[in-house]
Amino acid sequence: MSMLNEVRPAEAQERDRSFKGRIKELLPWKGDSIKEIIRKVVYLGSVCALIYCGYTVYVYEFGTSDMYENQEYLSNLYHSSDTTEETESTDDTLTSDVTVDVTDDTSTDSDTTATVSKYPAGMLSSFEAIYDINPDVVGWLSIDTLTDSDGNAYIDYPVMQTTDNDYYLTHDVFGSEATYGALFVDYNEEITAEGNSQNIIIYGHSMASGTYFRHLLDYKESVSTVSNNRVITFSTLYEENQYIVVACFIIGIYDYQDDNPLFAYHTIYDFDTIEDFDYWYQNILYRNYYTTDIECTMDDEYITLSTCSYEISDLRCVIVARKLHDGEDPSVYTYKSNPNARKPAAYYIAYGMSVPDDDGPDNQYYTEDDE
Repeated sequence: MSMLNEVRPAEAQERDRSFKGRIKELLPWKGDSIKEIIRKVVYLGSVCALIYCGYTVYVYEFGTSDMYENQEYLSNLYHSSDTTEETESTDDTLTSDVTVDVTDDTSTDSDTTATVSKYPAGMLSSFEAIYDINPDVVGWLSIDTLTDSDGNAYIDYPVMQTTDNDYYLTHDVFGSEATYGALFVDYNEEITAEGNSQNIIIYGHSMASGTYFRHLLDYKESVSTVSNNRVITFSTLYEENQYIVVACFIIGIYDYQDDNPLFAYHTIYDFDTIEDFDYWYQNILYRNYYTTDIECTMDDEYITLSTCSYEISDLRCVIVARKLHDGEDPSVYTYKSNPNARKPAAYYIAYGMSVPDDDGPDNQYYTEDDE
C-alpha cells in the first residue's frame, strides 16, 4: 500500500461513484473551472445531437405511430363509402355554403341565388370525406393482392397533387410536416373529368417499416410475385380503373450512372407521336425484369409508380402498368424472367461486373422463343 501511495500524485482524489458524483461529472457544477464547464457543455451537446440524429433517421425509415393511425383512418373513410356514384354539381345534398348571385338583366325585382357544390362536377362520392380533409386529393391507389399476414393491403393510400413535386415529399395528407410524406402525382400531369395524361406518374417514399411504396420492391423478386400481384387499382376522382403490370425495372437518376443516355422516365406524360411511344416503350423493355405477352400501344393509358431502390445510391424502382380494356381478363397473360434486363452501368461497376456491351434499348428482347 505504501508503494501505491508513493506512485499516486498527491493531488489525485478518489472518484465519487455515487449517483450525485456521476451527475457532477456530466453537468456543469459549482466550482468547475471554465475549461471544465466548456468540456461538459460540448459533451452534452454532442450527445443531444447524436440522439436527435438517431431519432430523425428512425422516423425517416420507420415513421411514427401517427402514420399508421392516419392511414387506417383515411382507408376507413374511403372504403366505408357505400357508393361510387358521381357527385352532381347541382345536388342539394352535397352543397357547401357557397352561393353565387345571378342577376337577370331582364328583371329588376330581385337577384336569383344559385347554390354551387363544393365538389368538382362528376367526382365519385367515395372521395367526399377525403376531399373535405384536403382538396389536393386526385385519386386512390391500392394493390389488393399484395398483403401482410393478416390480409391487409400494403399499398392502400390516397394520392395527392399540388403545384410542385416537393411538398408531398415532406407533408402528409393532412398538410402536416412528416418525413414519410404522401403518395403524389407529378405536378405536370392532367387529371380531369374529361380525361387524363396518358402516363400518370405517381411517387412515394420507400419506408423501412413496409409502408407507402416499400413493397413495390417485392416486384423485383420473382416471376411469381409479379404474376400474383399483377392488377393495380388506381381510381381518380372521376373514375375507377384497373391496370395490369407490364414492367418492373431499376434505373439511376443521374447521367453519370449509365453509359447510355439517361432514360428520363419521369418526364414522359403523353405520347404525341409513334416515335415518342416507341422511345418510351423500348426503354422499358430494355430494362424490364420480365417478358410478357401483354400488348401495349400508344393509344393505351398507363401509370408509372416510382420509389427508391437500394442496390446502389440514387437508384429508383419503377413499376409500369397498362389500363385494362373493357372486358379484358388480366389472368390470361404470362410472365417470364428476363435474364437480359439492363441495369444502370453504375450497378455493374459497384458489384464488380463488366458493363454489358450492347446497342441500347433497340435490342430485341422478345424473340420467337419467348412468344
